[in-house]
Amino acid sequence: MKKKRAILLLLMTLNLLVLSGCWDMREINELGLVTAVGIDKADSPNRYIVTVQIANPSSQSSGSGQSSAKSEVWIGSEEGPSLFDAARKLVKTSSRRIMWAHNNVVIIGESLAKEGIIPVVDYFTHNPELRMKAAIVIADGAAKDYIVAKIGMDSPPGVSFGSLMGYRALAAESVESQLLEVSSSLKSKYANPLISKISLKETESQSGDSESKDSGNSKIVELSGAAAFKKDKMVGWLSSEESRGIAWILNQTKNTAVTVADSEHADKSVVVETTGVKAKIKTEVVDGKLKISIRVSGKGDIVEEDGQTIQDMSETKGHITELLNKSIENEIKKSLELVQKKYMVDCLGFAAIVHAENDKEWENGLKDKWEEVFPKIPITVSVSINIKSSTLNQQPMYVY
Repeated sequence: MKKKRAILLLLMTLNLLVLSGCWDMREINELGLVTAVGIDKADSPNRYIVTVQIANPSSQSSGSGQSSAKSEVWIGSEEGPSLFDAARKLVKTSSRRIMWAHNNVVIIGESLAKEGIIPVVDYFTHNPELRMKAAIVIADGAAKDYIVAKIGMDSPPGVSFGSLMGYRALAAESVESQLLEVSSSLKSKYANPLISKISLKETESQSGDSESKDSGNSKIVELSGAAAFKKDKMVGWLSSEESRGIAWILNQTKNTAVTVADSEHADKSVVVETTGVKAKIKTEVVDGKLKISIRVSGKGDIVEEDGQTIQDMSETKGHITELLNKSIENEIKKSLELVQKKYMVDCLGFAAIVHAENDKEWENGLKDKWEEVFPKIPITVSVSINIKSSTLNQQPMYVY
């Protein structure tokens, strides 16, 4: 019995020695937590510029000297023959080990997007620290310019990007794009990425914002529009209106407001908030020809009305419903015309639906010539948004 106790005591002592610490532990004050990263093509061939925005905890310090004047973020930028090389060089000026686990967005410059985004997506999808739910966007211009710009209301600015993407569906003037989705599209033989666009918007500096006044930086980042890709190369932009046309198809709208002309007053307008909008896509092969139909349905509420009508509310709803449905239908058709006829890329996932619903025809020829077939497919669109009620009084306000 004593021998067994001695052996047990020895084993416990050995365990304490093994579990006495974490061999790879890294203190938080030794890490540079990236909140946003921008990737640009360098002037020299086959070289990249990596620019990061890193949260600066010491900016909240109330002590005297430089600490109280520090920015809430630290900006670093390096160039290298590869993304890994450029990112590793950041330690030369950051004084901390770069950590990507808290990154919210990967911003790709326009020139690099046109050349090809495979190196960027490949690098970040192989990075074990990075979350695949991080947003990926295409910059109108150089990505570096957006890292130093104001993003949203939260601090540090990079953190705001998650919120921008989260509330994106309210305006629905951009598309949902995350690293995981873009990576999946690039790996597919028939899918093409559709990635949100960001641009810089002029704004007045906030009162009391001494840093903005001193730097002269009065631009904020706006999430609006999208970039269409053929495989990994960007082929063109979609405007905010064209992006919303795509959002209706992809079921990426939520409580979206649509403004239509008043049925009786050309200079007046009516605003309808849509809810529960769903798009159903149906494909069929008739006499050897593929056809696609898109049916959008949902509900709507009148939330604003400029003019006054002599019609009763039921008649008014009928007119506005007709105008609303026509407006959304035109948005969708305009967007389809752009991606199908001009850019000629299936960035809406039609190939997967055709494959699922017409497997025989897909295997017997469609899959081998999809890029040739897609631009010629007739697509019909029908919209049925039913205005059930009005959040306003039955008659709009009128000043006599």
